[in-house]
Amino acid sequence: MNNRYTKIKDIFLEDNGVFDYINLDKSTLAYHKILNALKKPLKLILFYGKPGSGKTFLLNKIYNDLRSKQDVIFFSQPFFNEKDFIQALCAQIFKQEFKDVNTYEKFIDTYKNSIDQEENILKKQIILLLDEAQLYPDFLIEKIRLLADTRHFKILFTVHKTKSEDVLAKDYFRTRIWESIELLNLVNDEVGLYIEKKLLYHNEHSFFSMYKPSHIKLIHKLTNGNLRTLNRLLYKMYEIYEHYEENRPSFINSKYLKTQIVEMAAISSELLDA
Repeated sequence: MNNRYTKIKDIFLEDNGVFDYINLDKSTLAYHKILNALKKPLKLILFYGKPGSGKTFLLNKIYNDLRSKQDVIFFSQPFFNEKDFIQALCAQIFKQEFKDVNTYEKFIDTYKNSIDQEENILKKQIILLLDEAQLYPDFLIEKIRLLADTRHFKILFTVHKTKSEDVLAKDYFRTRIWESIELLNLVNDEVGLYIEKKLLYHNEHSFFSMYKPSHIKLIHKLTNGNLRTLNRLLYKMYEIYEHYEENRPSFINSKYLKTQIVEMAAISSELLDA
C-alpha cells in the first residue's frame, strides 16, 4: 500500500535542484539585483546571507539562466590552493587540462594568448560565480582579485554571514567590493508561501489546506525563517506522518496539521529541547 506522505516528505529533501527553485519576494529581489550588478562594469560583487538562507539555490538559478547567453563559470565548492583553482579554471575555459599552467601568472599569459586582443574586453568578460568564498585562503582571494583587475573576469563572491566571524569585515571584502547584495531569511508570510508553492510545484497543493496560520507562525518561530532549517523540519515532520500513516493512522485522522507532530519534528531536528 502506497503511503501518501512518502512523496510529500521527499518534496522537502534539500538537493539544491535549480528546477525546484521557489520564487519569493526576497530571493526574487536578490536575483534581479545580482543580474543587474553583473550587467554593470563592476569587477567584484559580494553576495552574502546567513548559512541556509538559500544562496546556493539562487546561484544555481543564475548560472542556469545565464549559461546559454554568456560565458559563466560556477564553482560550488571552495579551493584551498592556487594550483587546483587555476587548473579547474583552465578545464572550464579551454575544455582541456594544462598541467603546466598552475599559477595565476601562467594562466593569464595562456588566456591572453587565446583571445583576440583587439576585441572589446568587457564584451568578452567571463563571469565567475564562487560559492563558499569565506573558506578560500587569503592568498587565493588575492589572486582572484588580480583576475578581476585584468577586466577579463567579473567575480561574484558568495559568503556566509555569521555571528562568530564577520566575513564582511575582512580587508579584501571591505575595501575592494564594488557592490554588496544580501539575502535575508524568510518572514512569517514567506514561510507559508514557500510551503504552498513547494507543494503546488509538485501537484500536491491540497496538502496545504492542513496548515492554519498558527502552524505557519510556529514553523517560522522554530526555523527563524532559515530555508535549510525549514526544509529539514518539514522533511522530518512528514517522515513522522509517514510513520503514523503506516502504524497508527487514527492518530493523524484530522484535516489540520497536528501541532504535536510539528513539535516532535522540531525535537528530532534539534530545534526544540525534549
